[in-house]
Amino acid sequence: MNILHVMCTNFLSGSTNYVLSLVKKQMQEGHRVSIITDDGTLETEAVLIAFPISDRSYVQRFKNIQFIRQFILANDIHIVHTHSRASSWVCYFATLGLKTPLVSTIHGRQQLHTSVKLFDIYGDQVISVCPNLTKHLIEELGMKANKIHDIPNGAEFGIIPELIAEAETGPLLYRDILLIGRLNGRKGEIAAQIATIVFPDLLAKHPDVRLFLIGGGYEEIDLQYRRKIDELNATYNNRIVVTGFVHDVPKRMIAAHAIIGAGRVGMGALALQKPLFAIGEACYHGLITENNLQEAINSNYGDILPTKNFPKFNWQQFQQDLDNFLTDLYSLPTEKIRDHVKEIYNIEKVYQDIHRVYEKAIARRLWPKHIPVLMYHKIPKQPIESRHKIFVTKSTFRKHLQLIKIRGLQPFTFKDYIAYTKGERSNQSAPKHPIILTFDDGYQDNYYNMLPLMNEFGYKGVIFLLGDTRIRYNYWDADKGDHRDELMNEQQRAAFVEAGWEIGAHTMTHPDLTKLSEQEALAEIINSKKALESELGKPVKVFAYPFGFYNTKIKQLAQQVGFEIALATDRGGMHIEDDRFEVFRTSIFPQDTWVQMFKKTSSWYRKYYKWKRNV
Repeated sequence: MNILHVMCTNFLSGSTNYVLSLVKKQMQEGHRVSIITDDGTLETEAVLIAFPISDRSYVQRFKNIQFIRQFILANDIHIVHTHSRASSWVCYFATLGLKTPLVSTIHGRQQLHTSVKLFDIYGDQVISVCPNLTKHLIEELGMKANKIHDIPNGAEFGIIPELIAEAETGPLLYRDILLIGRLNGRKGEIAAQIATIVFPDLLAKHPDVRLFLIGGGYEEIDLQYRRKIDELNATYNNRIVVTGFVHDVPKRMIAAHAIIGAGRVGMGALALQKPLFAIGEACYHGLITENNLQEAINSNYGDILPTKNFPKFNWQQFQQDLDNFLTDLYSLPTEKIRDHVKEIYNIEKVYQDIHRVYEKAIARRLWPKHIPVLMYHKIPKQPIESRHKIFVTKSTFRKHLQLIKIRGLQPFTFKDYIAYTKGERSNQSAPKHPIILTFDDGYQDNYYNMLPLMNEFGYKGVIFLLGDTRIRYNYWDADKGDHRDELMNEQQRAAFVEAGWEIGAHTMTHPDLTKLSEQEALAEIINSKKALESELGKPVKVFAYPFGFYNTKIKQLAQQVGFEIALATDRGGMHIEDDRFEVFRTSIFPQDTWVQMFKKTSSWYRKYYKWKRNV
């Protein structure tokens, strides 16, 4: 996949580290990644282009839009991922009319500017870094909930053993408390207040305690605070240490007695099992324990509340909490906290979740309307007596293919669909009016009557087969008195693979999965996948529920065993991306007229069907 990240880096922030961690993982997975940002000196192996994204003058914004649009087209970019309001603004206009979608990660509360009211500047899909932010986006900005995804900042938690060994050597003369974060803006003011209001009495009471202010922007702190810090250092032997920006934060955190911070600092401290006093731009949580961990996660460790009415900081409480901690009244974070933090912020999980958002964004940009998915079964030469009416004759099927051709519809497969969403094919080559033809059970008349017609028209489809080749007829219907129809043998099934068709799984023996135990259902699903892949030598990524019967657990099992899409019948969302494991299919019957087939092959049919059912 060709990925373009666009962000502002006029100052170093947690979002910059977030992007660099994600980009590193993306490149490890073989993606081609570019970054357009203000700072051309970032340490990354991605293609790095310096451009003044933070400059919000209208002249420069126009230049930014023009440059990014040309870059997208010249480099066949599949997805644009932005990380600030300024970058989202220019990329929204840069991607207008293109097949390249826009995904925005929002790292903090947003102001309701005119541009937000007039335009959907955050793009096709939005990633929110914590639940409180999601609530803010929905309730205060009016953003649609179905386009927002709660995905936290990701991080790599591997610590080099040498760092631990080095940090633990030598006598500990001081108990160092690190306040880590940028020191400009509101965060700088909060840091200054912690140093000058909370710490004076602590420095006096605990002579072995030092406070480190780690982060860039100290010179922007109000002069009165800097003078007060100088006075405290003169009194307390320079035990408030201003380091500025440093590169060895992990090493310093390992050696520290406690950490003060929010956002990525918070999760990093807990992952190292270091005591964390979580405080950010919005609120103070205190020392993080199992009791308040989820509350801290919801706010990104103090940075974000769902409302702009922030509570006032209780500096007296903060001082008391630190004093209690320094007098050994509190213990280290538990292993349970550490393991939970590592699990939810693990870069591998975050990477997978973000790329699923990419796929959703690409699919909806390429095909904003419903893709017709037709469901066929038997294609006999002559009509048959069947109470289920799941057949169309060969001559009728030819008329269906003629209609598809006349309408300019373009049959493709779920394999094709997935390839486009994963960026394995250029967005520019995606069919404008796709349709997917599916065939269940694998009847012999599919081989004799249907396949030659599909070859004649140059079309390919998806056929769902049973994993157990010993089943030679439709016993699930015929044994109950319906018409008996033979199933294909191995050689006939192989012909579909040779013709370029996609093969899907339909369980081993065609049971009603909802009537089986969980273990029995799992065996039917996973063994059918394995059997077909072994027999036909192709990966099997799609699944169709027999009879269209399923429930939440069956859907979970289909996803668990490695399928990427599962098909229903007359249930499902308005778009494949609403739920890939409940894809709506339109049943085709012998009595369908030309008018009915016109409706069933139209992108508006799904809405019509839902309206008709509700009426």
